[in-house]
Order: sequence, then structure tokens, then C-alpha cells
Amino acid sequence: MMQQLQVETDAVGAGEGLQQAVPWSAWITRQGWVRWCMCHVPRSWVQWWTTSGWRQPLQRVLWGLEGILYLLLSLMLCHALFTTGSYLLSSLWPVVATAWRHLLPAVLLLVLSALPALLFTASFLLLFSTLLSLVGLLTSMSHPDFAQDLDQ
Repeated sequence: MMQQLQVETDAVGAGEGLQQAVPWSAWITRQGWVRWCMCHVPRSWVQWWTTSGWRQPLQRVLWGLEGILYLLLSLMLCHALFTTGSYLLSSLWPVVATAWRHLLPAVLLLVLSALPALLFTASFLLLFSTLLSLVGLLTSMSHPDFAQDLDQ
């Protein structure tokens, strides 16, 4: 069966020619539905809709619902992160324990064997900086401008 073609006209009545029948879902997106509502909805409802007294409580309720939804979302995110982290830590714990058992003696042996070299390096740097300070002091004292500064 062929679909019947309908002629749609605008507000003036001038037709746009033959057009296919428009599905009902397209009616929602048009501006004409506002005019339809104004004609078919009782005046008391229109007056209630246009007054601003109902909007503020409704807005508060919607903001409260939004806050509750954000709180639930953040709690779900925290729960997901916590459970994932705990599963990860529980699966990594045997690896960490084994590494600690085998690596701790090696690290301690490395530190203890490097201790004499570190002490020697520290004492050498201390001695070297002391010598540099003494050389600087002696050169500044032997400079002729230093003696003049003391006399003044």
C-alpha cells in the first residue's frame, strides 16, 4: 500500500507543495507544540507554570538530588579504587616479602662495605676545605690593602 501524501501549510496558508507525512516524533522538536499546549492546557495550569513561586523549591530539590548523585558517584569511585588497590597490594605482598628477605642482607652488606670509603671521602673533603680556607686567609692577610684597613 502506498503512503498518502499530505499538504502542509504554514500559518498564512500558503502551501509548500506535496510532502511526505511527518512522523509524530518530529512534532516534539517543533515550536508548534507550545501553541498547541497553550490552546489545550487549562488556563490555571498555564498560570501555575508561568508563576515563579514553584520554581525555587523545585530547583532546590533538583540541586539536592544532584548533590546526592555526586556523593554516590564519589563513594562508588572510592570503593572501586580501594578494592582495586587492596587486591593489588594483596597480590604484591608475597613478592615484596621475598624481595625484602633476599635484598635486605645485600643492601646491608653494600652499605657496610661502602662505609670506610664514605668516611675517608668525608674526612678528605673536610681537610681539603680547611686547607683552602687557610690559604685564602693567608693570602688576604698578606695583601697590602688589608694592612691599611686595619690601620684606619
